Amino acid sequence: MPVQAIPLALVASLYPFGLAVLVLLFQAPRSKARSVVFLVGAAVSTLAVGYAVVFVLRGAGLNQGSNQSARYGLRLAIGLVLLAGAWAVAHRAPKPKEKDKPSRVTNVVAGSRLLAVFLLGLALYSPSPTYLSAIQVVGTSHLSTAWTSVWVVIVAALVLITIEVPIAVYLAAPGWTTPKLATLDRWLNRNARTVLVGVLAVLGMWEVIDGIVGLL
Repeated sequence: MPVQAIPLALVASLYPFGLAVLVLLFQAPRSKARSVVFLVGAAVSTLAVGYAVVFVLRGAGLNQGSNQSARYGLRLAIGLVLLAGAWAVAHRAPKPKEKDKPSRVTNVVAGSRLLAVFLLGLALYSPSPTYLSAIQVVGTSHLSTAWTSVWVVIVAALVLITIEVPIAVYLAAPGWTTPKLATLDRWLNRNARTVLVGVLAVLGMWEVIDGIVGLL
């Protein structure tokens, strides 16, 4: 069983921008409908990419024991890419903030069309390196087609857990959820770079070590 994908998926769920969008959605008109539609868009994107990647990997035979070198070579390559990403984020100059100018995301959230909110979820939850790292563990594991499909759903659900849980709680208790989520969002805004660098570095080292050990 590809249990290694579980912690990778949970790390991939740490997406500050997704929480920031939820804060805006919870304050918008028709907030409950918008939040659910946003989640549906995110789920469609995550599942579609997950199934596509997994079955490409299986089609290439990377789930077979005879392709162990290729499988662990892929994990080593992903680890190196993640470490390079951590270095790039750590050394990137911060962008100047534009004040009093609504972003495109704010305009979409404030608009009246649910289709735009669905497309926003679809776009924001396009594949991240951490999600692809979790999915490649599933795609390169020796599982039946049925179990592979189940594991894609599990990984996608874990990746989306940081918006699934707030939306579920909001539907039950909107007055309690909104200020709590806004506080968390402010903390993430202050610490987003540190969190992202740490996540990418840890995942990168994990994949590099796993790849090297598998190749030895």
